[in-house]
Amino acid sequence: MNRLSATVSAVMLGALALPAAAADYSKILERIRLPEGFKISIFAEMPKARSIEVGKPLGVVYVGSRHGYIYSMVDYDRDGVADEVKKRVDGLNVPNGVAMQDAILYVGMQDRIAYWPVPAEFDTALPIEPLVTILDGIDEGFLHGWRYIDFGPDRKLYVSLGAPCNICELKENTGKIIRMDPDGSNVEVVADGVRNSVGFDWHPVTGELWFTDNGADGMGDDIPPDELNRVTKIGQHFGFPYYGGKSVKLTGYEDKEPPFEVTPPEIEFQAHSANLGIDFYTGDMFPAEYRNDAFVAQHGSWNRTEPVGYRIMRIRFDENGNAVGKEVFADGWLGEDGAAVGRPVDIEELPDGSLLVSDDFAGVIYRISYGE
Repeated sequence: MNRLSATVSAVMLGALALPAAAADYSKILERIRLPEGFKISIFAEMPKARSIEVGKPLGVVYVGSRHGYIYSMVDYDRDGVADEVKKRVDGLNVPNGVAMQDAILYVGMQDRIAYWPVPAEFDTALPIEPLVTILDGIDEGFLHGWRYIDFGPDRKLYVSLGAPCNICELKENTGKIIRMDPDGSNVEVVADGVRNSVGFDWHPVTGELWFTDNGADGMGDDIPPDELNRVTKIGQHFGFPYYGGKSVKLTGYEDKEPPFEVTPPEIEFQAHSANLGIDFYTGDMFPAEYRNDAFVAQHGSWNRTEPVGYRIMRIRFDENGNAVGKEVFADGWLGEDGAAVGRPVDIEELPDGSLLVSDDFAGVIYRISYGE
């Protein structure tokens, strides 16, 4: 591609000419409380930013959305601020999920899973087209139709299929986490009875899959709890629509017992805190005590009398891969007056060990670092 055509393509795709930190987000940043030694800054601007994927080996960052578009971001000089931010495709059907393996970008949309047959870090002036579908036949209901996808240590692609309802019976293609080969073959159910998981990751030592799950609405301020679940055996059932959390019977199922064994959550979160992205920390930037612990983004409540969430939690793990406690890592996006200035969505680690956090309310990608 010559310089002229590259420039035209960049303009057509909505390239942002200014560095991402050009806007003033100081009023948000100064509100965020972190443990001593940590710092939060703006990595990039992006409207309605959702799932994050960091490419290898060049570190090109891809970010999905629920509004049709995918952006790429590049920090060429490695100063913690993206120098290039581009809209690479538009008009897709809720491309919330993004994942990469062997430099190929996969996209999880409301109605299908597809990949882009071009190395995703090769040329950031290229539009992401065509997309090759590897799985369709997914329930297209909008409610909980924003797919989360990622590649596991087994090199299979994992996909979350949310329940298309608040509380209801599940169909074969809803309420599950599935996995498949990169070409879409050999689809199997990894976790069943999953209401709405929008984040999962694998423990760095045990290789076990852990996923967040959002509890049902309309049952009051404090039940049922949100969940953090652990998959120890393929095909386990995690309770929906019979249970929320470890023991809360869901509306309409109070007198019904599930005809299968139910695996309870490992951690219960505050009801309606909307736990989404999860990332196990494997870097070297943070203090050693954080290694192999997990960070969880709480997007925040929308139907609670007093708002909760709008923060990042730290889940502590022991050396055997067991979750042993939870604590607030970062907060301040929710004010004392109940007004929010941001809603964390996803968390992903950069090669230098810092964390990227997407915020679809403020329209930014934060970077959390230590000791800089």
